[in-house]
Amino acid sequence: MILENTGPKYSEMLMQLVEEFDEQLPNKLTFEDTLEVGIDAWNLANKKEFLVAKHLYEKELENYEYHSVIDKMVNYKIDKFPKFKNEIIDFSTKDNILQVKTQTQENHFNSIIKQMVNMKSKNG
Repeated sequence: MILENTGPKYSEMLMQLVEEFDEQLPNKLTFEDTLEVGIDAWNLANKKEFLVAKHLYEKELENYEYHSVIDKMVNYKIDKFPKFKNEIIDFSTKDNILQVKTQTQENHFNSIIKQMVNMKSKNG
């Protein structure tokens, strides 16, 4: 079953997030690179409350190359788009049109677990 998105599009929200902080990222980054930074920030924002509660947010943030900008992006995402909790799992810029693929956090988590189980059974 395919659900048509009738609310704000994740691609538009991602673009707004990236454009807001584009000047704070290095000029050497391609458009796709800046989108990937934005996606990292988006997905981290969805986990921030949990990570802060476990005292892991700062440690997780340090794993990202542009962590100071990502931290600002995370806070912007939480402030501007608090109800949009899907993980962004893929994107395409075909024909200069940004399209993003999202998954609910639960489905994303389940697919990661399945991958881990499949790898274990192949290697086991």
